[in-house]
This record gives sequence, C-alpha cells and structure tokens, in this order.
Amino acid sequence: GLRLELDDIEIESLVPQELQAKTIDEFLDSLTDYDDAMLKRYQAASNAGQVLRYVGSLDKDGNATVRLESLAEDHSFAHINLTDNIVRFVSGRYSDNPLVVQGPGAGPAVTAAGVFADLLRLARYLGAPG
Repeated sequence: GLRLELDDIEIESLVPQELQAKTIDEFLDSLTDYDDAMLKRYQAASNAGQVLRYVGSLDKDGNATVRLESLAEDHSFAHINLTDNIVRFVSGRYSDNPLVVQGPGAGPAVTAAGVFADLLRLARYLGAPG
C-alpha cells in the first residue's frame, strides 16, 4: 500500500549530471572524462575488500534510495549472476540472517524481444500495415 513517485526516491544516477542534457554524440565523446572518478570509487571499494553494486533500498518508513554502494564481498548482492534479480529482506524476524530471494531476470534477449514487441505494437497503433 505504499505509494511512491519517482520524485520521492533519492537517486544517484550513473550518468553524471553534466552529461544528462547532452546529445548522444556529445555524451559519448565526453563519457571518458568521468572514467577516473569511477575508477577511484572502484579502487577504494576493492582496497577495502568490497565490491560496487547499484542498489535500490526501501525502509519501513517509506524512504527509498537507488545508488552505487560499496558492499562487503560476502554480502548476498556481491555474487549475483549478470542478469539475476535479488531482493534482501531485513526485518525483526530476519535481522541477523536476512531473507534473500534470487532468480533469473529477463536478460538481454528477453528484454530486446519485449522492446521490439512494444515497437511493433506502437507502429500498428500509429497505422503501419501489419
């Protein structure tokens, strides 16, 4: 029953603010300017025996965040497969040993097929012969 809007979520984008309004060509030309900053974050995590993961969190008070986090190498998020989805529940009953639900996500092929189906549906809606 929790209602959240995108504006209610604290988001750390992986796209630097300065690049968000650029054209695709400008974006691609400028992206390498930010490699050093990301490399420093990666090295700091690695030197601390941690890994970087892009994590979404929601607490009991409705505070939601999405950000790049440094996590211990034994954290349940540290060893997921490339297209896996994983959810970790920490509660009064699952505090010392959180409940983890993990399984395959859509993956590139299924996602591409879904996007293609959406494009075909849109083309048909706009009057393309089908």
